[in-house]
Amino acid sequence: MSPLERTVLTTAGFLVGSALAADESARRASEAVVERTRQIDEQRRFIERIVDSLPVGLYVVDREYRVHAWNRKRETGLQGVLREEALGRTIFEILRRQPADMLRQEFDDVFRTGTMTQFEMPSNAAGELRTYRVSKIPMRINDAAVTHVITIGEDITEWKRAHERVAEAQRLAALGQLSAGVMHEINNPLATIAACAESLALQLTERDVPAPLRDAIAEYTHIIDHEVHRSKRIVDGLLDFSRPRGDTREPVDPNEVVEHTLFLLKHHPRFKHVKVEASLDADIEPPVYGSREQLAQVLMALLLNASDAMDGTGRVVIRSRNDAADGGVVIEVEDQGRGIAGSELGRLFEPFYTTKSPGRGTGLGLSICYGIVADHGGRIDVDSQLGVGSTFRVHLPAGQAKPTTDGQGEEKTT
Repeated sequence: MSPLERTVLTTAGFLVGSALAADESARRASEAVVERTRQIDEQRRFIERIVDSLPVGLYVVDREYRVHAWNRKRETGLQGVLREEALGRTIFEILRRQPADMLRQEFDDVFRTGTMTQFEMPSNAAGELRTYRVSKIPMRINDAAVTHVITIGEDITEWKRAHERVAEAQRLAALGQLSAGVMHEINNPLATIAACAESLALQLTERDVPAPLRDAIAEYTHIIDHEVHRSKRIVDGLLDFSRPRGDTREPVDPNEVVEHTLFLLKHHPRFKHVKVEASLDADIEPPVYGSREQLAQVLMALLLNASDAMDGTGRVVIRSRNDAADGGVVIEVEDQGRGIAGSELGRLFEPFYTTKSPGRGTGLGLSICYGIVADHGGRIDVDSQLGVGSTFRVHLPAGQAKPTTDGQGEEKTT
């Protein structure tokens, strides 16, 4: 082979090798682009899955109020809209329940100030009153002005109810402590008044007092004695509310407590024309650790209140069931009475607050019930509608017996 031929072959080999290397580099670059694109797609789908898994409604609008994101939670419920129907449309075309001017102002405030806004919004679209916390969060694609607003809607109904129960418990506990001190001070003058009335009555029998005057004074001393004892009962009731008795706790079958209470009320004159229906769940699993007598006292008070709410005639239903939410037991007392106004529901368990007519109650019954149930680690809820009736629910937790006190501040195990 001539030198020229060798040169030509070497050059040709070099060119072919360079071409092959270039093709390999291009292939690898192409594969890298494909792999990077795949990773970006996977990351995007992963982020979308995170957003869709959030237990809150979330959507994003731009400065033209057009929807750019709409998670799956926004598709559920009575006002749910499919993502495919929401994307690209203005938010005013989708959320028609809220006035467009008000909705626009909410977004404009965030676009203008660049700060997050938060507010609570009640809604009964689901058939019951629910409370939602709405947050509007500014979003910037770059470091310039706000380009989008993220809106998050969270159902905080249960949290709000729990917060209100805690606040109510703290308020009633403080009121109970104050009342206990006041009642102890009232007991002393009541005892003095009772002793003076008794002494005056004795002197009437020992002295020669004209009959008309004697009869008048005897009537007055009788009234004084009667009112002193009535006041003492109120004082004792309030003390029971502020400091429930530490009775011995033991496993209690809720159904047995209900049946025992119904037996006690069977011949009660206030239940003569009241029909009581018991719907007891025979499969109640956990026992309740508590005092049979105190729990029966609670149910008796609720049943008597139900009778009063119906003016002594009508139907009362008492139920027991497992509490799927809290793992304990629920006992319900439902009446067909006149119901309770919403403005009064928040004060039902306050001492001396009553919805009954004057002379028909001291306003301590539900307060004492509240104290007993709270001492058992439970709570009382009430739903009511004017003209329809009320349902009181006693929630009792399942669990082991807890330490109580012996009245002297010393802890004992029950």
